[in-house]
Amino acid sequence: MSFLRSVARTPRTAVVAVVAALAVSLLWLPGNGGGVRLAADTPGTPGTPGTDPVSAPLRIVQANIKSNMSTAKTKADIAAVYAQRPDFVTFNEVTYRPDSWLAPAGYQLWRTPGAYTGETPVAWNTARWNVVAQGTWMISNKLRKQPSKAFELGKRYANWVSLQSNIGERISIVSAHFAPRAGYTKDLTIPSFQRLGLLVDQLRAHGPVLVGGDLNVNYRAVAEYPRTTVTALGLTPVYDVTGTALPTGMYRNATIDYVLLASAGQYTVRSQSVRVTNSDHRQLTADLALTGSSASAFSPGVVMTDPRTSPRAVTSLMVRSINLAPKGAVVHLVSRDLKMPVVVKAIQQARKRGVHVQLLTSGKKVTTGERTLIKLLGTNVRKKSWVAHQRNWTRYRLPAASSLVSASGGTRALRIDSNRPLVKDTHKVATRAVVTIDKTSYDNLFVPFFQAAGRPL
Repeated sequence: MSFLRSVARTPRTAVVAVVAALAVSLLWLPGNGGGVRLAADTPGTPGTPGTDPVSAPLRIVQANIKSNMSTAKTKADIAAVYAQRPDFVTFNEVTYRPDSWLAPAGYQLWRTPGAYTGETPVAWNTARWNVVAQGTWMISNKLRKQPSKAFELGKRYANWVSLQSNIGERISIVSAHFAPRAGYTKDLTIPSFQRLGLLVDQLRAHGPVLVGGDLNVNYRAVAEYPRTTVTALGLTPVYDVTGTALPTGMYRNATIDYVLLASAGQYTVRSQSVRVTNSDHRQLTADLALTGSSASAFSPGVVMTDPRTSPRAVTSLMVRSINLAPKGAVVHLVSRDLKMPVVVKAIQQARKRGVHVQLLTSGKKVTTGERTLIKLLGTNVRKKSWVAHQRNWTRYRLPAASSLVSASGGTRALRIDSNRPLVKDTHKVATRAVVTIDKTSYDNLFVPFFQAAGRPL
């Protein structure tokens, strides 16, 4: 087959010179924009010794837009939100306000339409953030004892989105509005927090979580705020971090609007403020940053597959590294053999969102998955995406499988090496993967990868 070819080896002295010359920063190398990258060596890169990585600032605005206000007052309050140029907005009481009002140019909005589900949308800045997943979650569903056409105060839903930044940071945003503590809904606060906690637990498996909302419980009232419950759920109000509770309710100046962190150790809180608008709630703004190794979805270490308890641990790790690569990133994938549809699918989805993929294999026969990827990526190794073949695997000391990604899940210079290729039988035997997130490890595989592919550096 035409793509099965021998490749010449680049002289080692030339390779060393190239690496030395380009070790300062992550950049495009010559070759007409061929998508070749060395690892980054920039301050704040997760995993770089001697640094405490902190992401760019994040701004979230929590805005309860009173439901019965005039069009002019409503639009003025929405304009006040976006005048702050937030990354994220959590809205409350906007069921009947059109999306076109709530998400101006440069922003996108998510909610499930409906009298109850549409009341708590999330908006985000599309110049920096891309949606990965979204959904709507029931918080409470307590109805009046007697049927009524009136609005059911005990029927509440949260909308949520999982987002990925242009450099691969992953974060989930939840917008919630709890039922008031009065009448037939007076006992819903703790059950509502517990339902919110279940949602947050699911989302935090994929990265940090922020919750914004009018929770209808006064933070400053010791007998009212269920601190033990909130703490047990791993939720931390920004007020806990700053030591200052800001008045958000215009009535009695109660602190009833929140930005909750999950988990607090994943954030630096830089500032918080409130703004008076036409609504009966002040707008709450928090300026944050993801910090430390938690700003990344990957940590250095060893991941093991146990056929009895975790047969897909390594496969899931490899697929995750591809799935979390943002637009413009480059995935260099190595596998002696490739017989795993889930990996093929991840590559297809990555290309669809603008990730460049370069695949190197060594099997005796071209698999169905490889044929699919050859049609998608081509075989010209001087382009940004391609498939190449190298039978002399041991000559270049390549791992059985490796994912080498320029940016993924907030990590630059991600390298994952597996002692088994990406084939289905991997799930049946113990498999070991080593994760590194430092420049040196990345470059140590980057060089032989391109040598084996026949791509000049």
